[in-house]
Amino acid sequence: MTMELLYRPKKPDTIKRFMLENNIPIKLIVEAAGRQLIYVNNEQKTRDDTVRKGDTLKIVIADEKYDASIKPEAIPLDIKYEDEYFLIINKPANMQVMVSKAHPTGTLANALNYYYEQQQIKSQIHFINRLDKETSGLMLVAKNRFLKFLFSSKTENSVEREYYAILDGILDNKRLCIELPITRGENTIKREVSLQGEECQTTYQVEREFKRYSLVKITAESGKTHQIRVHFSYFSFPIVGDELYNKNRYNVERMLLMSHRVAFLHPIKDQEVEVVLPLDEAFTAFMKKNGA
Repeated sequence: MTMELLYRPKKPDTIKRFMLENNIPIKLIVEAAGRQLIYVNNEQKTRDDTVRKGDTLKIVIADEKYDASIKPEAIPLDIKYEDEYFLIINKPANMQVMVSKAHPTGTLANALNYYYEQQQIKSQIHFINRLDKETSGLMLVAKNRFLKFLFSSKTENSVEREYYAILDGILDNKRLCIELPITRGENTIKREVSLQGEECQTTYQVEREFKRYSLVKITAESGKTHQIRVHFSYFSFPIVGDELYNKNRYNVERMLLMSHRVAFLHPIKDQEVEVVLPLDEAFTAFMKKNGA
């Protein structure tokens, strides 16, 4: 089975140069009868041929086999966007993203493998952004390893990610970029601020204050594990419901951190894609209960 990459070039070019500019490796292209499957307006071409502005360039790449180590499970998925290449899924709080020895079932990966089988999507599981188990919200998933590669550090493509969190405390600085390195502590899953850690940035602005709490909108440029949770707890403004980094206890069933916006320039279709979620019900209920 194969996947078709459909491009609309913006200028005249050789196919070889177009592929180079769009990070398409030659070895990726499927061959049949000794010829690579490259088509311009449905006519088979070679890499030495040219395209004009507005042509339809089709490049055929191989599908992938399902990951047999991930058991398919009929867990409902809240899909907010889907095309031939990508999915954006609203992950519930307290769901593990990937299978592990400790969590072989009940994960988002289990749900995706089942969905892929039902829809006959020939792909392994490729998460472009990750969320902690406790965090809810939007995750971008690629339907091929090549599509995930297009968002790696070797390309110019990026994903804009915004979060909402409710913090315990009223911040003096209503808008700030926190730049502190974090690392994993010894013999624990917890992270901590450390000069030996990886550099990362968390930008926030306060959206609303009520009682002793703050609703903040956050951009985490680096996306390191537990980054947002560690940065705010370091300054003694921990996230409400964060049982790992917050010693206080609240009458909430989940941590109040959510990925509410994902946006990116589609690397194949060259279109802006944006998905935005409203505040989760757990947030609005907590705010209402505390006089917001």
